[in-house]
Amino acid sequence: SIGATEQFRAEKGWVDPSETPIDAPGMLKADYTPGDLGFDPLGLKPEDPEEFREMQTKELQNGRLAMLAAAGFLAQEATDGKGIIEHLTSMS
Repeated sequence: SIGATEQFRAEKGWVDPSETPIDAPGMLKADYTPGDLGFDPLGLKPEDPEEFREMQTKELQNGRLAMLAAAGFLAQEATDGKGIIEHLTSMS
């Protein structure tokens, strides 16, 4: 299943290796936007390219914030040996 998904992504986004110059491996197709595989069952993808870029930026920022939060949880656990659940239950 993962292999089939990666195969689909590779065929959608990358130029066939037999059609690329030897000094440019891994070329993306001109009409491919990284991360856009056409999967939008709820129709949430904006039609306007500028709005789409803004949505991409918001998603990246959200992911970065989540990674910082996870790093904070790990740092707290490394400091006192208690997990996040233990901290939350001890607050009540």
